[in-house]
Amino acid sequence: MISKILIPTDFSTVANNALQYAIQLAKKTNASIHLLHVNNIPIMDASFPNEVYQTYTAEIEDFAKNSFENLENLYLNKSNLQFDKHTAYGFVNDEIQEFAKNNDIDLIVLGTTGASGIQEILIGSNAASVVAKAEIPVLVIPPTSTFADIKKIVYASDFNEPEFPSVSRLAFFANLYEAEVNVLHIKSFADNLFDAEHNFFSRNKENVEVNRWKIVKLPEGESIIDSINNFVETEHPNLIVMAKHNRSFFDRLFHRSLSKQMAYHTKIPLLVLNK
Repeated sequence: MISKILIPTDFSTVANNALQYAIQLAKKTNASIHLLHVNNIPIMDASFPNEVYQTYTAEIEDFAKNSFENLENLYLNKSNLQFDKHTAYGFVNDEIQEFAKNNDIDLIVLGTTGASGIQEILIGSNAASVVAKAEIPVLVIPPTSTFADIKKIVYASDFNEPEFPSVSRLAFFANLYEAEVNVLHIKSFADNLFDAEHNFFSRNKENVEVNRWKIVKLPEGESIIDSINNFVETEHPNLIVMAKHNRSFFDRLFHRSLSKQMAYHTKIPLLVLNK
C-alpha cells in the first residue's frame, strides 16, 4: 500500500523527471505527493552583518517559492493529485530521512543526478546515502528514464537470507501492473556454502503472491554487475528491484556499481527495498 510519496527536489531537470515519474505512480496508487526542497545551511563568518545573512536566506526562500510555483504550473495542478510543498534547512540526506519518518511516507522517489544536494547524495564518495539509510522503499529514477507501465521486473537475489519481507513489497508493485518478475540469481562461490537449490522461491512457489514469476540463473564468469547489465540490455525490463537486508550483497551490487558509474541502472529505474 502506497498512500504518501516523497520527492526530494533541487528543481533540476533530473529532479523534475523523477517528479513526473512519481506523479504517474501516484495516479496508479491514489497516493498524495510531498515535495521537499532542502536548503543547505549557509556557512558564514561571524563577522558578517546580520543583514547579509537575512538577505541570503530571503533570496533562497524566494527561489524555492518561485520554483515550487513553476512545478505546480507545469505538472502538479493538472495531475489532479493531492500535493504539498515543504522546505527545510540542513543536510539533504538527514532532512529526507527525518521528513519521511515524521510524515509516515511510504516511498521516496528521487533522481540519480542533479544540481547541488541531490548530486552530492548520489554521486561520489558519499554515494547512495539516501538509499543506504532509508528505512522505507526508495525508487531511483535515471535522467533518461520516462514513465511506462511496468511489464517486466528484475529482482536480484543471492538466495542467502530470508526473502519474504522484500518479496511482499515486490509483489505489491508486480501485481499493481500485472508485471512478470524475473528472480535473477548469479551463481557465485557463496552458493557452495548453502543449498542454493533449496532457496526461498523454490520452497514457497505457492505462497509468493505474484501472478507471473520465474527464476533466472546466470552462470559464473562475469561479475555480478556485468551479469545484471547484460540481462537488462537483452531482456529490457522496466524496473530493477534489490533488497538491502543482506548488507554485503547490497554493497557488492550498489556501491560497487557506483564506482563503475552505476552502469547497470542508469537506463531504467531501481527500486531498493528494506527488510
